[in-house]
Amino acid sequence: MSGPTIGVSSILIRLSKYRKVLVVCPLAIGLIVGIYSSYLPSIYTAYARLLPPQTNTATASTLLNAIGGTAILGAASLNLKNPSDLYASLFFSRTVQDEVIEKFSLAKHYDISDRDKLRMAVSKRTKADVGKDGIITLSYTDIDSQSSADITNGMIDAMYRIAQRLARGEASRRLEFYDNLIEDGKKSFAKAIENLLKIENETGLSQIKEQESLSVSAIVELKGMIASREVELTRMAITATSYHPEVVRLQSELQALRSKLSAIDFPKSTDKKLPKDKKLLLSFQTYSELRAKVEPMRREVDIVGKVLDELIKARTLSRVDDSRDLSVISILDDAVAPSDRSGPRIYFNAIFGFLIGGVLTAMSVLVWDVLFSDQARRNRWSAAFSAIIRKRKSSYQ
Repeated sequence: MSGPTIGVSSILIRLSKYRKVLVVCPLAIGLIVGIYSSYLPSIYTAYARLLPPQTNTATASTLLNAIGGTAILGAASLNLKNPSDLYASLFFSRTVQDEVIEKFSLAKHYDISDRDKLRMAVSKRTKADVGKDGIITLSYTDIDSQSSADITNGMIDAMYRIAQRLARGEASRRLEFYDNLIEDGKKSFAKAIENLLKIENETGLSQIKEQESLSVSAIVELKGMIASREVELTRMAITATSYHPEVVRLQSELQALRSKLSAIDFPKSTDKKLPKDKKLLLSFQTYSELRAKVEPMRREVDIVGKVLDELIKARTLSRVDDSRDLSVISILDDAVAPSDRSGPRIYFNAIFGFLIGGVLTAMSVLVWDVLFSDQARRNRWSAAFSAIIRKRKSSYQ
């Protein structure tokens, strides 16, 4: 026996022999589906539109970025990338569903005693879509128009309470985060101040630029006075002896001026321990070495102080942001009882039944035509079925 040929033309030829069946059966199936859908109970869908709160860490994050970035300070976890998705997912949380189930006695309403199955039934009837503009569209489908609106608004109320609790928890965690950083900053600042005071007491440098400028001015002035006295003394030595009162006076002044200059412009080796009255004017030759010790400590104090100030500002602004109560969700449109039913869609179901019925009818017709179209094939299939039945009977005996 040769196998049947398969192709588009052969399939169409085979189907053309059953034109009436291919028309009547899908129409009958579509009609049955439409009539059945018309007897199903009507369902109604209530809609509500919500605008979720925006994230409230923008101000504090800006300050944190200014002092090193949120990644360094570990504050990136405080920002939500898309708050709309978060609030939309809350409608499917067990807390919201259980509150709605208890409030509206949905176990009795849907005649479902098992709590897990009841939550699944509520989830199937709930839909929360987030638009490109961030607006959440919440809908709930029920057999009663008013119940669908009441349950939708009840979900919003339950979600609002959860959002408030989450906002308070986030605010407390954020303040704890800032408090820990501020406490560490205070300790670092106190340590930096202590180290700076220790270095200043050792070196005698408290105002680096002012002391250095004062020392340079004093040295220049003293050297100028010494030079003028030396010129005057040389001029008088031509006409006066060393015992002349004016020469003695000039020599005494020169010795005093050179003593003062040596107190300022002395070598490094003599700058180990200085009297307290000589700490204002230090050795000019040792300023570079002393500056290398003091300036890093001063920079550290300035940096730590600035970081601490910015953290305190960020914490204060965070408290201001929290006081705005950003857990409040703006309800753009409350859910109202719909006047038109959302289902069942009789015409859509009838058309869908017609199409599915057409496909199933065409497949059934092809199977019938290939396997049972002529008497010989039917006889062979009948013999095969008879043999199988006899074999089963013999196996049971």
